[in-house]
Amino acid sequence: MAMMNGLNSFKENFKTKNWLEYYKKSSIWPGIKWVAADVFEHSRWLVGDGKNISFWNDIWIKDKPFKDIFPENAIMLQNPKMKVAELIRDGEWKIPASFLEFFSTSELPVIDNKEDRRIWSATTSGKFTVASASDCIRKKYHSVHWAKIVWHKSVHPNVSSNVWKIVRGVVPSYENMKKKKFQLASRCPFCKKEEENMEHILWFCDFSEIIWNWLGGIFQFTNPKSLKDILKFAKHKSPAIKDLWRVAALVTLKEIWFLRNKIVYEEEQLNISTLKQRILRFTKESDVRMIGNMWNSTYDLQLLKFFGLNCRRVKLTKITEIYFHLPNPPIILLCCDGASRGSRTWFYLQSGIW
Repeated sequence: MAMMNGLNSFKENFKTKNWLEYYKKSSIWPGIKWVAADVFEHSRWLVGDGKNISFWNDIWIKDKPFKDIFPENAIMLQNPKMKVAELIRDGEWKIPASFLEFFSTSELPVIDNKEDRRIWSATTSGKFTVASASDCIRKKYHSVHWAKIVWHKSVHPNVSSNVWKIVRGVVPSYENMKKKKFQLASRCPFCKKEEENMEHILWFCDFSEIIWNWLGGIFQFTNPKSLKDILKFAKHKSPAIKDLWRVAALVTLKEIWFLRNKIVYEEEQLNISTLKQRILRFTKESDVRMIGNMWNSTYDLQLLKFFGLNCRRVKLTKITEIYFHLPNPPIILLCCDGASRGSRTWFYLQSGIW
């Protein structure tokens, strides 16, 4: 009895009370409308009885609806609500001759006499997944060769994300603001001589060259003039030095740009010593992320000591002597190069039999 009274009271509360006395716009529906066209484009119908499929407006035989392929067709304009079911009689296709201008009979799908089914064409299974939808909707760019270097596991994600923005040019620079039709008179906040742009700030400003000369002097490299130079300088060094140079160079790139922002927006004073200390500190903090083996050389030891890093494991190289003897007659040895790069295929020929 008590339960019945409770249910009645619960019903009365929902019947008599107005929970929302105002119009509240949905926060979900705009997002659904935004992707609705993409979902339609990457889905299609499997023909069952054809009652739910629009002949003109749905994707069921071609890769696009007929309304998009033949927008000015007279037959379509006469009956725009036509269903595929009108072309099926007793489980078989009955196609009027006038409709064969849209498709050939060989393109007609097999009728399974079940209900019409909508499938997701972006996956081989026909099942919808959020990952496949995201891959269809997102704007794709050409892959860049430096992406794996910037997002290397030895580099802290904070550094990687900021360097990515800098290299892609999506930072709030005067150069980008001018592209958006802002009328600005920009000047390099470091040297105050040249007009500010990304290339000048990062590589060619007198101040930036001092910093890169300092870092390059530590590694015995020349001044890098682009990200491409950073990627190639440590190419023939040990894995430990490659990690160290990668981290130090990308941290320097980030810190130069961050210092520019502090000068522009916070009126901070230019201080070379402070910037160098920040670069050294942030590089040392990535010690645990750098796991490459070092070479047992003075160069590697001096660099690790300068940055205050621990010594790495040394990968020893074992030299093995290999002796080759020609086969005894009548065996002939044939060396065939080109089977795969960097390898050699050997064949022995004896009495004309391979």
